[in-house]
Amino acid sequence: MRFIADFIGALREAGLPISPAESLDALNAVSLVGLERRETAKTVLALTLVKRQEDRGVFDTLFGLYFAGLKQPNEPNAKQGNEQKPTDQTNHPQGAQALSKNAQANTEEAQRSDASFGAQASASSALGQSLSQQEDMGLAITQAASAENLSSIVLFTQKNQFVYKIMQRLGDEELREELKSQNQNQTQTLEQSTLLSDLEKRRAQLFEQVTDYVEQQYLIFAKQKGLRFRDQHMQQVKLNQLEQADYQRMQRLVQKAARKLAAQHSHRRLTRKRGVLDVRKTIAANAAFDGALFHTRWKATRVERPKIVVICDVSGSVSRVARFLLLFLYSLQDVIPKVRSFVFASQMIEVTELLQQQQIESALETIMQRWGGMSTDYGKALAGFGSQSLTKLDKKTTVIMLGDARNNQGDGRTDIWQKVYRQSKRVLWLNPEQRSSWDTGDSIMSEYSPWCSSVEPCRNLKDIEGIFSRILKYS
Repeated sequence: MRFIADFIGALREAGLPISPAESLDALNAVSLVGLERRETAKTVLALTLVKRQEDRGVFDTLFGLYFAGLKQPNEPNAKQGNEQKPTDQTNHPQGAQALSKNAQANTEEAQRSDASFGAQASASSALGQSLSQQEDMGLAITQAASAENLSSIVLFTQKNQFVYKIMQRLGDEELREELKSQNQNQTQTLEQSTLLSDLEKRRAQLFEQVTDYVEQQYLIFAKQKGLRFRDQHMQQVKLNQLEQADYQRMQRLVQKAARKLAAQHSHRRLTRKRGVLDVRKTIAANAAFDGALFHTRWKATRVERPKIVVICDVSGSVSRVARFLLLFLYSLQDVIPKVRSFVFASQMIEVTELLQQQQIESALETIMQRWGGMSTDYGKALAGFGSQSLTKLDKKTTVIMLGDARNNQGDGRTDIWQKVYRQSKRVLWLNPEQRSSWDTGDSIMSEYSPWCSSVEPCRNLKDIEGIFSRILKYS
């Protein structure tokens, strides 16, 4: 069963959502149909493991690579009239033991013909006998690879190591000793010499087959692990240092993280959060039962969707972080639909309609081209916000400011920010710089921080995800 379990692991690495129950269903189904007929096994696994149509292409690709060593019974390379039909191929006996059983099952027939007898005489090892009889080695390779835990491969430098281990598991060391002994035999006949040469060629072909199989498994397991490792690394990368070439990948990661967070909190929409026991209503509800408590009543609190006002500095030093913060926020539309968005460098601009009317990626490009990359003037920008929108803030509004508080030695207009704080439910300031850089140079972070509910670093995707998770949790 480990062979199938490793395949399920590869599918998970590739992004297919597979539950433990579905894994058990797949293992049980394969134990019933076996692996002799690859297309049947493929159909069974697809039915039990693939839930979304868009995942079928990934499944087909990985199945083709992973099961490349298992040939159909009617394929040319499979030896006709000499097929193995083990009662349970998913149990995977270790390579050399499987070969010994194959050789033993064919010994009687092989000894009935002179040619086969000659082949048997020139090969006493289990692997040598199997190669002499031209048995299909695909299943034995698969079993040996599973026994050597090939699915754990991560680095390309491990490929040769696994090729060696699989060959050893198949019995190659015994075969090499046998070939060495036969080559040193000075009295061998022409027939023995020919058979020995054929055996060496078949061993070379087997080595090539094992090498190809390891390469295929490397593509399955190591590539997916590498992509997952890269994704995990990119979640920690400072967004203001992100390369242009990584923008698309980061956008996909941001949207994926936002969808995951939205799914976690969507069940709270239009529901009531159970609070403390309402004693008066509970007693009233059970008055007909002589005080026996058959029904309980709770003091319920309405769970409201948060109202968000987000203000983003899109000057040169902060624009990349602003791009992905807005992308994350607008990917949470199902759970945070009430969002007003502003951007500024020196002038405050509301971009709510732009973000709602266009595709989010296109809207962000427009914003960055029109207003991004300029020098910063927090005082002028906050003055504009005060005249435009200050009166629209209320005690249900959470205000999020993204900025480094670097004001080029100008007046920061903290008086306006104080009014924002007093009129709002909560004010969060997200700074893309590390804390040690705050209040250095032209940074005036300490002037704004007294008028904030929370001041936090916001430097990477992990930070953004954590911030919005807390907003949703406590809203």
